[in-house]
Amino acid sequence: MSELTAKPKQEKLTAADVANFLRSNPDFFLNRADLLFDLNLPHGHNNASSLLEKQASVLRTRNTELRHKLNEMVSIARDNDRLFQQIRQLGLALLEAENLQQCEAVLRISVLQDFHLDHASLLLYGDMPLPESIIQTSQNEVHGVLGDLLRGNRIICTTLRRQEMAFLFPGYDQAEGSAALIPLHYRGELGLLAVGSTDPNHFNSGMDTAFAAYIGDILSRRLQHFLSA
Repeated sequence: MSELTAKPKQEKLTAADVANFLRSNPDFFLNRADLLFDLNLPHGHNNASSLLEKQASVLRTRNTELRHKLNEMVSIARDNDRLFQQIRQLGLALLEAENLQQCEAVLRISVLQDFHLDHASLLLYGDMPLPESIIQTSQNEVHGVLGDLLRGNRIICTTLRRQEMAFLFPGYDQAEGSAALIPLHYRGELGLLAVGSTDPNHFNSGMDTAFAAYIGDILSRRLQHFLSA
């Protein structure tokens, strides 16, 4: 009796194997249309009744998603362009200011009217005579109220307690709020520009501070020019 040779056991195909094969062979059904009659296709996506219709449905969905993403990007670009124009106008107005009082007025009007925020304050260090609209303070006093928020001359956007908001914006009578704190420094520490909102969530740590840094740089140079005159 001849010895029988055992055939190797064939591994069972999985759904993943079939899916990977079809991805690698997208034209598999091109000359095998008869197989489509034996397939059980779902009818939950716009009543798709064939692979072609199913594929078209998926492509339409993806196209809609891409249009939404494109519209979102265009909207962001428009917002950035509008913001850039506002920042540009503010920067030019600061360059044209002839004294500290005009600098403060330009900032306050722009923040309240152009950027639709609730508060703006210019705080300067030192004991030199200042216009009443500018808050005279010291680094020790600021750090005593705000703690380590201004460490490293970084721009901070954060929620603040009522007493912190009242220090930055005299007369503040709401509960907690939020603010962007922009340190002013050029050839030394000059002070702080604070812009605030009664909405505690308006300013947050995830905000882009590039435009705020730009305004801070221009303002710092103008202030140093007036303070050293």
